Amino acid sequence: MKVSLRLLAADLHYPSDLQVHTAASGPVGHLSARYLQVERSDGFSGIGEIRANITYLSKLPEAAVDRAIHDLCRRLPWAAPIEDILQALKKVASQAPPVASAAVENALLEGVARSREITMAELLGGTWSPAVETNHCLFWSPDETFDRLTEKFLAEGFRQLKVRIAIESFAADLARLRRLRERAGPSVSIAVDANGAWSADEAAERLLQLEPLEVSYVEQPTYPGDWNAFETVLNRTSIPLMVDEGLAGDSDIDRLRQIGTPALAHLKIVKLGGPRAVVDAMRRFTEAGVGVMIGQMNEGAMATALAAHCAMALRPRYAELYGCYGLVDDATSGVTYADGMISITGGPGLGVSFDAGRCREVWAERITG
Repeated sequence: MKVSLRLLAADLHYPSDLQVHTAASGPVGHLSARYLQVERSDGFSGIGEIRANITYLSKLPEAAVDRAIHDLCRRLPWAAPIEDILQALKKVASQAPPVASAAVENALLEGVARSREITMAELLGGTWSPAVETNHCLFWSPDETFDRLTEKFLAEGFRQLKVRIAIESFAADLARLRRLRERAGPSVSIAVDANGAWSADEAAERLLQLEPLEVSYVEQPTYPGDWNAFETVLNRTSIPLMVDEGLAGDSDIDRLRQIGTPALAHLKIVKLGGPRAVVDAMRRFTEAGVGVMIGQMNEGAMATALAAHCAMALRPRYAELYGCYGLVDDATSGVTYADGMISITGGPGLGVSFDAGRCREVWAERITG
């Protein structure tokens, strides 16, 4: 058996008015995409994407992500049957950063779905859908840009909007949200994301001021990992609270399951280590009555498509799939947005097309076994 592994990279860019800017990340100039390609002499071929410049979530510098993927790949039996490789990955995944295990699992499962001539949604136990409703995000930007994007997103049919706050003053955030609610009307879902910027006292005070705006949920209002603060604030507001950065592993999932309704969970492939972990977390939260959003980091179209297939398969309460919206130089095609929905071309695997010629090689391995 001959196996070829390649890690490719591409820098993906949004127009300036769509730049990522949150309380956790600051302004982000580009998305640093990584694509792991697996090709075997038995005809198996798979590819998966992750984003490397997410230090504010992964705690890894970008260069360390490349090394982590390489180190994990060297621990797997690439000449074995694919199911054995997936089983081996499951055994060692806890010893690798989730972003690395996600890169490997994304590629392997994509190849499995393609070899079986089914969609990733079907491989994950669900059914494929030509379109999935998604929210859209208003990142921090000057008021003029914020208002213009509000009009654009509403005109394009998005009925769920999430606003990034806690970057400037809360008074400014509140003014924007009041303006947005007045413009959008009562039928549009408005959520906010503080990205873990507030203490318990700050969060409780500010949530009281948000309640008249009929906010659908507030994401990560308190410092990630401070579960006492999260529970305290949850009991002092009528707004559902969602955990994102605070879900860093199994112990956090168990803690949120104990809290139960009305808490919400934001599940991401790159945060949990792969689609199988997302499926498992979804099951555990559903059993506990915790509502789920399946989302992603801002990522390219290949990773966005995978998150969309997860949403097709699992039918979460919310889906956050705007990640590749507006990218001007993506190496992947086949994902579009219309009427507040994300659509994927369709076909086996992810149903997208990838142009490796638009990427640079980070490393390559040739294995004979």
